[in-house]
Amino acid sequence: MRVLVLMLLTVLLASPLWAVKLKLKSEDKEVETTVSSLSGDVVSFKRARKDFTARIDDFEPASAFLIKKQFTPDEPRQQLELARFALHRGLYATARDTARAAAKQDTALAHDADAVSGLCDILEADGLLDTAGAQIEAGKVADARATLTAIRTKFAATPAATRAEVLLSTLDAVELELRAKQLEDEARKSQEVVDADERKKRQPVDDWLAGIQDQVKAVEDKKIEADADCNAGKVLVGLPKYESAANSAIKVRKLIEENRKFLKYRGQPELADRLDQRLRTSLINIYERWGLRLYQMGRYDVARDVANKGIALDPRDRRLLQLRVDIDEMYDPSNPG
Repeated sequence: MRVLVLMLLTVLLASPLWAVKLKLKSEDKEVETTVSSLSGDVVSFKRARKDFTARIDDFEPASAFLIKKQFTPDEPRQQLELARFALHRGLYATARDTARAAAKQDTALAHDADAVSGLCDILEADGLLDTAGAQIEAGKVADARATLTAIRTKFAATPAATRAEVLLSTLDAVELELRAKQLEDEARKSQEVVDADERKKRQPVDDWLAGIQDQVKAVEDKKIEADADCNAGKVLVGLPKYESAANSAIKVRKLIEENRKFLKYRGQPELADRLDQRLRTSLINIYERWGLRLYQMGRYDVARDVANKGIALDPRDRRLLQLRVDIDEMYDPSNPG
């Protein structure tokens, strides 16, 4: 029995199988894995009694290194190649340690080991410099300062250390600029909240003003229709349209005046003023055209009343004043006959 146990132990110790937790890049977590062989870059392994194969770089870098290490002889030059394997996968600390261990075994490899360590320093420092840049972009100035300081102290012999020194010298200005931008963003967001609240409160009046604007446009369109009818010889069709347009304009102006007390928000009083001015202008033009058509028909009494309404709105309108002179030459109110 003792001999049998010793034989089993001998077999187990001679077995190349090795169980460890490894992680493929496609996986979310490490999985207990038994690696049986590495042929070129193809890894054969077993999980839950099932056999699989994958390329070594399908594994996360740390897992790939553990696989490579298992099948790398403990010989100085082979260990130096293992260090380079780690370097190419961004495992800088592991690469340094492995290269130094190889140099301890064979001092003739010290120069090559130092070259690996130096390249690790350069690449790791460059990576940290990118990290600092991203931290600055994200507004994390304190984190960026710590990262740049680490580059300057830990990797002083690298090109990244010089760039880190330059960034550190400008970081205070960057911090002030980022803070100003942050304050600007905060102010903009606060204003957006205020504006949203104002829009909610002012919306009913804005909608009312939009309706008024439509009515003003309708008055202007009605006056254009009346002009077109009269120019086409359909005076009896056009004259009622002048009257309708004038009555609408008077009504809408009255509505604006009666509701001015509700025009409390930015732009509302000014818009109401512009709409009222458009109506006033339309009325003056309506009275001038309407009065002229009546005068041409010989309806001097009615033409005189219409012209007077226009002059009341604008006592200096030359067209209306001339029309009134022409009417007075043809019509004497004291002697209608």
